[in-house]
Amino acid sequence: MGMLKNLRLKFHFKALHNELNNRKPSKDRSAVTWKGAKSIGILFDANEPDHRKRILKYADELRKKDKQVRLLGYLSQQQEGEEFPFRTFSPKDQDWRYCPRGEEIGEFMSQSFDLLFFLGLQSTLWSEYVAALSKAKLRVGPSTDHTYAYDLMIEVPEKAGLPAFITQMENLLGKTNTPYEAATAT
Repeated sequence: MGMLKNLRLKFHFKALHNELNNRKPSKDRSAVTWKGAKSIGILFDANEPDHRKRILKYADELRKKDKQVRLLGYLSQQQEGEEFPFRTFSPKDQDWRYCPRGEEIGEFMSQSFDLLFFLGLQSTLWSEYVAALSKAKLRVGPSTDHTYAYDLMIEVPEKAGLPAFITQMENLLGKTNTPYEAATAT
C-alpha cells in the first residue's frame, strides 16, 4: 500500500472515531424484533447486475410483508445515463479521507430505520462508515474486526453466496429479541 493511501486511511479512521465519540448517546438504539420491524434500510454494492437483481427481489419480498424499504447502492463508477430503482453513490461522493459524503448518504444515515442491513459477504470501508454513523436501531452486516460498524454480524462462506447470508440473517433475527410469555405456576 502506498504511503499516501496509508495516510488517507489513518485520517479516515480518525475522522470516523471522532464522529462516533462526538455523538450523543442515541435514544434510537433499542431492541427490535424481526416481526416488529417496520422500516428497513438496505445498503449494498450495486456494481454487479446479478447482485442488484437479488437485492431488488429481496426488497420486494420485504415490502410484501408490509415493511418499508429504502435502498442505497454503491457504484464504483457513476453510470452515466443509466437509471436505477434505488439511490446510488460513488467514489465521487467521498472526501479525500474516503469518508462518504453527500445528500443521498446523509439522508440515508439520518433515517431511524428499525433495521439496517449491509447485504454483502465482505464489509467495506464505505459500508462500515455509513453503518457506524447510521441512526438505525439495529445494524446488521458481515463479520468484521471493526465492531463499531454492526450490532449483529453474520459470517457465511463466500461460496454460499448472498441467499445464504440473507437466510442466516433472518434466522438469527428471528431468534433474537423474541418476546416470551412468563411460565405459569401449576
